[in-house]
Amino acid sequence: MSREWTKNPQKLEILLQNFADIIWEYDTQAKDLYPETECAQRFGLPPVIHSGAQGLVQSGILHPDYLPSLSHVFRSLESQECTLSAELLSRLGACRDYRWYRAVFTSYLDDAGNMQAVGFFQDIDSEVQHRLKLQHLANMDGHTGVYNAAAGRQLIQSRLMQQSPCTHNAMFVFDVDNFKSINDTYGHCQGDEVLFRFASILRNVCRRTDTVFRIGGDEFGLFAYQTCDEGLVERVCKEVLLRTRELNGSCVPVSVSIGAAINKEYAPSYFDYYRAADKAMYQAKKNGKGSYVKTIF
Repeated sequence: MSREWTKNPQKLEILLQNFADIIWEYDTQAKDLYPETECAQRFGLPPVIHSGAQGLVQSGILHPDYLPSLSHVFRSLESQECTLSAELLSRLGACRDYRWYRAVFTSYLDDAGNMQAVGFFQDIDSEVQHRLKLQHLANMDGHTGVYNAAAGRQLIQSRLMQQSPCTHNAMFVFDVDNFKSINDTYGHCQGDEVLFRFASILRNVCRRTDTVFRIGGDEFGLFAYQTCDEGLVERVCKEVLLRTRELNGSCVPVSVSIGAAINKEYAPSYFDYYRAADKAMYQAKKNGKGSYVKTIF
């Protein structure tokens, strides 16, 4: 026996309470946001927020970094019937920490032929945090705790694309000398420990803005952004050599060969930096290992 599905305010209220944290009406003409009355009372919001996305930022609700994306959503709602969504950082109620929300808005023509919109914010913080954690783990090298080769290269390439052509950078390539002999003589567990401790040296020596990553095997990379300071390059190389020699206290002889490359004329690609630094590193090995070679290209 079929039953007709009927709507009533109680059903809608139950659905909204389980689906949305806050419900909005958006006046596309005046660019005003009206939180639903009970939601406004629950989160301590004013009855109206002027200036759309900008008003949400000014009222401390929306994180400023997400102003462009939500502004784009509102501009689209003002010009056409559509449903749009965005993930953003926001804070509501007594909790003043930013949390992840999914904003979903739908525009429609009202009885007077004017474009209006309704939407909601849904708390998805646990979902996004879990996703970010998985993404972070996928980007990291499991043995050393630094970026893996693919993530390091992608991060550097992305940063290079944001730079002006006249920006100078430096790249270092590090190769642990005689690593196969370390594994064969002292065992793979000791070899893994050497790689982990060497990665820690690089993390401690580099600047907070630099990128440390494992290129593969016993080879590591360090990319120093926005510098043509040869003094910085010298300092990093000498400090890494010194701290690596200090690892010998564990009765495992460890040294490293280093190649460093600085661009002077233009901003090349990641692979240009890598080829120059890698070539310099092999020259350091030819010079007797446990040393560094610097090149300018």
